[in-house]
Amino acid sequence: MDLRLRGLRWGIAAVATLWSACVWSAGLPVDYRCDGLSAEQIIQTSNNGWTTSDEGKVPVDPQDHSCWIRITSLPQGHALEAVNRLSFADLNVQRVNISLFDAHGKPLGQALRLGQSSGVLVTGLRAIFTPDAMAAFPLYARFEPAAGALAYPGLARTLLVESVVPEDSLRDEQGVDLLNHSGAVFLFTTALVALFFAITLRDANYAIYALYATLQSITIFTKSGLPFVLNVSSPLWLNAWIFNYLVGVLSVLLSVRFGRFAKHSPRTTKVAYGVAVMFAAMIPMHYLLPGVANVLIYVLVPLHFLVLLTANWRGWRGGERGCGILLLGLTPIAAYWMTFLLYSVLLREPMPTELALGSTFDFVRTLLLPIAFCYGIAERTLRLQRETARMARFDPLTGLLNREGIRQYGQLMIDEGHVPCVLMLNVERFHAINETLGPTLGDRILQEAGKRLLAVCKTHSRARVGRMHADQFCLIYPSQLTLVSVREEIEYEFNHPAEVEGQAVDIALAAGAALVLASQPSMAQLLRNAEIALDAGRAQHKNWMEYRADLETSQRADLDLLSELKRAVEAGELRLYLQPKVRLEDGAVQSAEALVRWEHPRRGLIPPGEFVPFAEKTGRITLLTRWVLEEAMRMVANYRAQGRPLQISVNLSTFDLGEVGFAARVAALARDTGADPVDIRLEITESGAMQDPAAALDVMNALTSAGFSLSIDDFGTGYSSLAYLQKMPVAELKIDRAFVRNVRAGTDEASLLESTIALGHRLGLSVVAEGAENAEEWVLLRSMGCDYAQGWYAAKPMPVEDYERWCREKVPFVS
Repeated sequence: MDLRLRGLRWGIAAVATLWSACVWSAGLPVDYRCDGLSAEQIIQTSNNGWTTSDEGKVPVDPQDHSCWIRITSLPQGHALEAVNRLSFADLNVQRVNISLFDAHGKPLGQALRLGQSSGVLVTGLRAIFTPDAMAAFPLYARFEPAAGALAYPGLARTLLVESVVPEDSLRDEQGVDLLNHSGAVFLFTTALVALFFAITLRDANYAIYALYATLQSITIFTKSGLPFVLNVSSPLWLNAWIFNYLVGVLSVLLSVRFGRFAKHSPRTTKVAYGVAVMFAAMIPMHYLLPGVANVLIYVLVPLHFLVLLTANWRGWRGGERGCGILLLGLTPIAAYWMTFLLYSVLLREPMPTELALGSTFDFVRTLLLPIAFCYGIAERTLRLQRETARMARFDPLTGLLNREGIRQYGQLMIDEGHVPCVLMLNVERFHAINETLGPTLGDRILQEAGKRLLAVCKTHSRARVGRMHADQFCLIYPSQLTLVSVREEIEYEFNHPAEVEGQAVDIALAAGAALVLASQPSMAQLLRNAEIALDAGRAQHKNWMEYRADLETSQRADLDLLSELKRAVEAGELRLYLQPKVRLEDGAVQSAEALVRWEHPRRGLIPPGEFVPFAEKTGRITLLTRWVLEEAMRMVANYRAQGRPLQISVNLSTFDLGEVGFAARVAALARDTGADPVDIRLEITESGAMQDPAAALDVMNALTSAGFSLSIDDFGTGYSSLAYLQKMPVAELKIDRAFVRNVRAGTDEASLLESTIALGHRLGLSVVAEGAENAEEWVLLRSMGCDYAQGWYAAKPMPVEDYERWCREKVPFVS
């Protein structure tokens, strides 16, 4: 083992010696002693007590005693040799103060690591004296550790006394200083950049790096011996080791967070935090228990790098890019400190100047981690830019183009002379699916819909599909394809249910189509036309609708009316109409449905179909609901006061059910108008109740608790389940006119109608059939046991005065 160590020592020493020979002059033969004598005493002493060093290497006393060096002559024996100066090379930049005297005790210069030097040029690695022309030999140099400087075994405990040629040595020294200072400025600049990223991105990783780089930049300045921060009397002396401890703490935090250790190395994360705590504890221990610190540092440094390099290697192999960046920066730092330990523990001598603190190698290894981290910042910035650019054009849920991506692609086709056709597609009853199955499975349904539409596009090279928002998709296809053929392909892809986590779900689509126009349109116009067609198809209960110019004209007229609706309510332009509900058993009329008409000052009487649907889509329907409720309540209060009570049904919209405190406001309105809640029946459409079943159920329960009765309107057109229907506190079931109109006895339609009436009775509900238009339908409903009928065969909706006249003349109504 001794032979191996000796061979290793000789090999490293040989390399270091060859390198030194290329850069520095040979050391001067000197004598030295360390016994704390004064200048007068040292001059008067004999040759006894001096130790000779032929190589000019003088150890620094570890007990803080002042030591003396005796230089008997400079080369050639000429003190005024113009090209030779006396140099004290401070290996590893140990903080020592040096004072030079001639043979008579005259001060020739003083080099202070902190404070103002005189008669000497101080660089990062050495102090260079120019002896006075009248100085008498031998020269005496006193050196002692600077205040607050604590040396570790093997680190910077040797001074090298040389005769140097300024033109050669100073050029190299100043170059190293300039390199170090440039590196410090670079580090501080990266710290500012990282701090900007930390503030902008609110990312603690960048804040940790900013502090790390700031400390490293200060460490470089302290290593280069600049007396710029604190004076000697300060209680906090500049000490590179303290900064190194802090850097150790920050390097652990940076690695754990930036490298995401908790994700791939949870156990190592705990060990790393333990190492950080130990580094922090070394700061007070450095001053209070330096002997213990001397021992612990040799254990802590290897453990520190072992933990960080192992975890970063594991993370990098697992695909964590941050770990690769940290691995690149930490490896040379680890190599430096392992070399330091090799010299200090095994070889028992200081590191060569070329490898020690303040050297070019030290500068390079210090900057590698910041450079790697800056690369990481640049790489992350580019990745964020790419992700931002992708997010601007693609939908994150389905991976399809988003609205802007579809618009850009379609506009590109138009610019190239290929005007596309546009299909705006909506997943029907998606809200009910989302509420029933939950948002996670709802997202799966949207992904499945996008996947099937993408399959349609793959058969046509220029076709594209994108998700516009929520449950709405857009399909662009070449104008050479017909709408019929595209519809057939889409229906083929959607003709079987989707299997989502064992749940079979039918996906149905409604579509609005915008085909090629005579003029060259913009893509934005085509998208708008397709959306207008989709909205018109919904209003007309059609699954597929092709854009026509009159649809847009109608929507503009609706928009004009909508802007005047609030004024119409305030100006009293609305009129309440009633349509009687006839009891089929005896023709009695004890209830009616309230409907609204708008008597416009310029356009005359506007039917509800021209403004109610548009008001429902925009939320303005709540204005109409409140007006109808207030008018109906006043009316029923008046009828009950006359001794002839009448129950009036009022339609509620989805927006009404979603209003906070709606049930309480309705109850308060009944109290204010003097109406009995029993005389008001609130009709809720089946589809409206299923928009948010849980919330709708809460509102229904609150309304029934206030005394109002409820009815499910347009039953059969929505998608409610029997389970929800049983939970709803309703008293009446209104069958949609689509199940009544043109029904003949003995047909399948008649069987379906009869089954629906029987279902309502089994649930304990009274049943009303809407849209009975002729005597045959009236008789058929009576034979099926339907309770009430409502339709034009009995009476159209009419003003209140006409309703009262009809009741006097037609009731009981007998078909």
